[in-house]
Amino acid sequence: MGNLHGVAGAEAIEPYFRLMTANGATRVYHAVRRLGILQALPADAAGVAKACGLQPEPLGLFLEVLSALGIVEFIGGQYRPTAAGRFLSGAYQDLGDLYWEHLSEFLKTSVPCTITDDAARSEAFYQGQAAALEWMLRPAAEAAADLLATTRHAIILDVGSGSAVWSLAIARRDPATRVTAIDWPAVLTAARVSAQRAGLADRFTTIAGNYHEVDLPEGAYDLAIAANVTHLETADSNSTLFRKLHRALRPEGALAVIDVLPGQPEGDLARTLYALGLALRTKRGRVHLAAELNDLLRQSGFSEGTLHPLRVSPYTMGVLLARKG
Repeated sequence: MGNLHGVAGAEAIEPYFRLMTANGATRVYHAVRRLGILQALPADAAGVAKACGLQPEPLGLFLEVLSALGIVEFIGGQYRPTAAGRFLSGAYQDLGDLYWEHLSEFLKTSVPCTITDDAARSEAFYQGQAAALEWMLRPAAEAAADLLATTRHAIILDVGSGSAVWSLAIARRDPATRVTAIDWPAVLTAARVSAQRAGLADRFTTIAGNYHEVDLPEGAYDLAIAANVTHLETADSNSTLFRKLHRALRPEGALAVIDVLPGQPEGDLARTLYALGLALRTKRGRVHLAAELNDLLRQSGFSEGTLHPLRVSPYTMGVLLARKG
């Protein structure tokens, strides 16, 4: 291991403890899945031990870790799953293991484990992802809505909308706002459910299909939102999309490009892991720099975009806001 006595203070110790803590937390979480802990809740420690065939004393220490991780909480003498714990009981419980288990092979071959940017496969993939992404991205969507709702945008076009979490957050703030969402038919089912749940179904319409291929009326929208779209596109296809949205916007309309964008140091690890995970599941996907996107925006007729980091978890998202020239 070499001589550790010459190692300096926090600059060396903190990365080690972060990694050690993350490793321990991951082992604990995978034990949760193997042992069926969340399925045994709500219960007191004795009830969990009995349901899962475990010993009460070590289980008590284990449950304390789960509480510190925010997966369970102790209320009224019972352990109960938190909102995060309930989420982890669903489709996202593997934390991306499908991709990460392919990592060594990817590093040797550069071949992704699955191709989610393929049009023939993306509808089924994102149908399953829409509800989960709505839960994960809601804090960022609310922060973006605080920014974008300061200027009234009566008619919004939500491109590749998923659950429409971004546009619906704005519509909740302004009773005059109407939203049109574009996505695959199966994905729009989740978006319509979200609009209904938010009480906005009467101001929500959809266009089903590939956003590159659907026809859009010229000069019809005040604001176009392209959220979590540009990282799935090449520079050329982003440029084509931006030109299409430029034509669809009214004079003085705006385009909000919302995506994983560098610029928040507290999100650097999450961002770099996201970029690696993206490469594990796509052929062409990558995290673009704001400067790269701005070049494409200017070439497509937009003004220089202004970058607004969304300073909420996961500290990776930003809004690049540009006006129609």
